[in-house]
Amino acid sequence: MDTMEDLLNKVREFASQDLSKEEAQRLFGWEVKDVTVRATEKDETEVNVLFDNNMILHIRYFLNLDPTETNDTCEFTLALKTDLRSRIKYSVHYSGYIHGQGYLRLKIAEFENRMLQRMLEDFYVPALRTIYKPIIERFKGFFSKDYFGVDADSSSGIIYYSPVRNRSEQKDVKIWDVVSRLHELDALLRNEKLRHQLAELDLQLSLLPSVMWSDV
Repeated sequence: MDTMEDLLNKVREFASQDLSKEEAQRLFGWEVKDVTVRATEKDETEVNVLFDNNMILHIRYFLNLDPTETNDTCEFTLALKTDLRSRIKYSVHYSGYIHGQGYLRLKIAEFENRMLQRMLEDFYVPALRTIYKPIIERFKGFFSKDYFGVDADSSSGIIYYSPVRNRSEQKDVKIWDVVSRLHELDALLRNEKLRHQLAELDLQLSLLPSVMWSDV
């Protein structure tokens, strides 16, 4: 395999197999640690393949009723598992304005406790934006609409490349260019100053009255 399109073709082929660790290893070439399969309510199937090298392949198979899109039946996200953790689940990635100026898209988990939610939106989100803003340009993709991002919660963290499907421009990117960038970003996010800032933010959240977390 050379390009992300080659990997997409392997993902399509994987759908016709038994979705086992053995088939994943045969098709994708890396040693496989685990494969999980989950059916969703939208007649979709989600498959996660975790490799021994900490790469993750998240696949979504779906039914496309458009007869002109016979090859558009799946998409995948290639990611790298990281030791980044966060008390509040968040997702942050690069996005570009029409005129090419990049900015940060950030989303956090939603809570039933409206007081907690408001506090997080007024305090936590701006603080997290400030931490990531100096480095978000490094999360650019290779074309106009692709990007890299980070997901983190209390139990796991990943750095990922934008989803690839049949009509996406990122099909032409070389796989190793994506893998290389993921590792570069992982090294960037291990910066001592950045980790200290994130740890300080989590510490401040831990000082909130326990009643605010009672419904979380």
